[in-house]
This record gives sequence, C-alpha cells and structure tokens, in this order.
Amino acid sequence: MSKGWYPVIDFDKCVGCMACNDMCRHGVYKPDPEMGKPKVVYGNGCVNGCHGCERECPVGAIHYLGDDGTLDIDYDYESYRPEILCEGKPKVAFICVHNSCRSQIAEALGKKMASDVFESFSAGTELKDHINPDAVRLVKEVYGIDMEKEQCNKLISDIPQPDVVVFMGCNVSCPNIPSQYTENWGLDDPSGKGDEDFLVTIHLIEENILKLRQKLIR
Repeated sequence: MSKGWYPVIDFDKCVGCMACNDMCRHGVYKPDPEMGKPKVVYGNGCVNGCHGCERECPVGAIHYLGDDGTLDIDYDYESYRPEILCEGKPKVAFICVHNSCRSQIAEALGKKMASDVFESFSAGTELKDHINPDAVRLVKEVYGIDMEKEQCNKLISDIPQPDVVVFMGCNVSCPNIPSQYTENWGLDDPSGKGDEDFLVTIHLIEENILKLRQKLIR
C-alpha cells in the first residue's frame, strides 16, 4: 500500500454532498461551513490509501496526487492491521478539543487495557483547567481509575510525537499531526449530559480501545 498519495477535491465537480466525510473512518474530510463543501483536513495525512472516498464520490470529484494507480480494494477498516515502525511500543495520542473528557477517558482506558501493546497519551487543541468531573466520577466508579490523580490536561505540543493518532470526534479542528496511522472514532462529547449518555460514550471508548489493541499487536 503506497503512502505517498493524498486526496485532492475538484471543487468544480463537487456538489457538497459529504459522502466522503460520511464514509471515511479516518477523518480525512471535514465540512467547510464557509464553502459548503468538504475540505481535506490532514493535507497529505491520508496514510491508508484505501481509495474508498474516490470510489464513493457520486460525481467523481476526488482524485489522488502522487498516486501509483493501485486501488486497495481489499481494505477493510475493522480488520486492517497497520505497520507501525518504531522502537518499543507504539505511542498512541487520543485527541479532542479541550482534553477534558473523551480523550482523557481514552488515555485512562488505554493505560488500563492495552499498556502491553501501546503507550497512551491524550491532548487537546485548546485546554480547560480541569478534567470533566462527571467523567472522573464515572471512570472511577466503573474502572477504579482516578483520572484526577493520574492525568492532567495537555496540549498536543506537551506529548511525545505519536505513531498513531486517534481523533475522538471531528468537532475537533482536526490538526495535521504527523503519524503513521490515524483513526477518527466520531464520538459525540457527552459533557453536560446525564450519566446514561456518559456511560454509552465510555463503553464505546472501551470497545474501540480493545479493537485498536488488536490492530497494533505485533
């Protein structure tokens, strides 16, 4: 699988249907509210080369620059095992806006459930001065982890260079963070909602952590 390509949108053809955003599980596309059409938010950060967006685009508005012309027809998001080249365990960065809720939960559960396979870090594009108290309370109740004791709010610049980047949901401004593999989990922020919504998000994060662990086992 080539990693030298990146997707380009022909805006003369693009109708703004966002089919590319809807199908891409790596968060390469994001709606541009001013333009009313998608934009490529990773620059040349599309490292998966699945060409799914090109095949799914109903008007043929997507092509690849630097493409060797080979379609990875057999690519499957759920079973794909990325090849991560690094010394020791891969470093996984969980990214959300304020690094106060979803990404902190992912860091905590990553350390608890997958520390044998990868190192977990979390960070935000901007910071709040505390971790969400509902997240702290529920993670403590369910898993016995005290995030206030073990973790703190961090900017992307405060963590090591990651090998793997996980965007918790693309209300994140999707910064272009260099990495060897990227996922977007598309999780809504439960902040301000009830315990039931929080627990749904927490269990989805646990499920995704375990899936990511399987993908990164060497």
